[in-house]
Amino acid sequence: MFTVAQIEKAHQKVKSGADFPKYIREIKEMGVLGFETWVLDSHTEYFGANDYKTQSQPQYDNLTIADITNKEKFVNQL
Repeated sequence: MFTVAQIEKAHQKVKSGADFPKYIREIKEMGVLGFETWVLDSHTEYFGANDYKTQSQPQYDNLTIADITNKEKFVNQL
């Protein structure tokens, strides 16, 4: 199976959007079937065959996501 270290090594080769398809092919060849990156702390869960799963470390402390939003303020800040 694959490790987060192997995936991160492949990701280091991505310098622009043009490199992304090659990165995806490379991690697929490792056995990665899918992945999810969480907005909460930017950790990523990677999935492989036979329910294999591994995950990266969080990239930052948990973000607080408000229960109620101010749509106008949000749109202006985009």
